Amino acid sequence: MSQVRTLPAITDDLLSAIVQTFRDVDADLVAVILFGSAVYAPDLARDLDFLVITGDPKERQRYQEAALQVARGWEVDVVVCRVGEKVRGLSGAVKAFGKVLWGDERWLWEVTKDMPIPSFDDARRTVREAEMDAQEAMRSQDAWHADSRWHSAYNWLFEAARRGTMAFLNTQESRWGVLRGQLPEPFQSEFREFINALHVRFWYEGDYPQDNPEGHFQTWRDRVAQFIRRLGTDGKAGVR
Repeated sequence: MSQVRTLPAITDDLLSAIVQTFRDVDADLVAVILFGSAVYAPDLARDLDFLVITGDPKERQRYQEAALQVARGWEVDVVVCRVGEKVRGLSGAVKAFGKVLWGDERWLWEVTKDMPIPSFDDARRTVREAEMDAQEAMRSQDAWHADSRWHSAYNWLFEAARRGTMAFLNTQESRWGVLRGQLPEPFQSEFREFINALHVRFWYEGDYPQDNPEGHFQTWRDRVAQFIRRLGTDGKAGVR
């Protein structure tokens, strides 16, 4: 079921107040970037994710504690990156959903450039990550834990479809709205359905099929695997 929202809206005033606390903590700050669900689905966001880029990193806790003082009840997560370094494991998320709140736009490019293009093998391995989460959900005796794993399993399926799409298009672009527009039919329509069902409704809103969850998951898993397989076949044939 969809989460009942009790937090205040994500306004410019709220974000500006948080940015100012980061600047108060760190005089060497060069950019503050908001990323994650607060950018692509603010009405459904559960927390605020920030990347701070600085010439002289301070302890992460200092940024986080300062932000919580003005966050109006929001949970805040802060990733700290030194100038000249890359965001490593988060580069895809930051590149796909990064919004520069303060500082030069070039810093968003600097921390995510040279991100490797996923391969079809990467996409297939990601399907296996979804399968492992689904298996754990089915084994779990704890309802909360099982629910969490089903959420994750469906989002891994979406991520597999996205990585397959990036491999097909041979692009570092990771924003699913842009990727969808670059796909030819029928892949474009299929990918749109994966976005709406797997990523938004099943994972983010938590409204995944509750009756026969194993059967429904297997159906979606097979659809994503076939999507990736067909992208790979058409890609080898030179279809773009």
